[in-house]
Amino acid sequence: MAVFDATKEGYMLAEIDGKPVLFTNMRLDRDTVPEGLFCYDVRDSDDLDGSFAEIKRSVMVNHWGTILCREPFPLDEHGGYYPDDWGFIDQDMSLTEFQQAAPEQLAAVMKKEPSYSGMEMK
Repeated sequence: MAVFDATKEGYMLAEIDGKPVLFTNMRLDRDTVPEGLFCYDVRDSDDLDGSFAEIKRSVMVNHWGTILCREPFPLDEHGGYYPDDWGFIDQDMSLTEFQQAAPEQLAAVMKKEPSYSGMEMK
């Protein structure tokens, strides 16, 4: 299974339960994730509909992508987190831009209407 350098990937900005995250469809080499960021895999639903069904440190089956974020997600006793709300913000963002953006800058971008939201899936 191929893994990719986190510093060389392109990302789409997304929001999961109010937290800004960077999303890529690739599996990232955890050794290339910059210090201070948290890295999780995203499991798609069994319908493979492109939903954020579960967030875990590592996903083998139904891997939809990988996210990077500034704050950790509260994982349950089985190591999973099940988002209530998620959506893609119609904006690409580099890893460097994400790291350098002030929290208020990210908050302003997050106010945009998501281009595709998990709320539509419910």
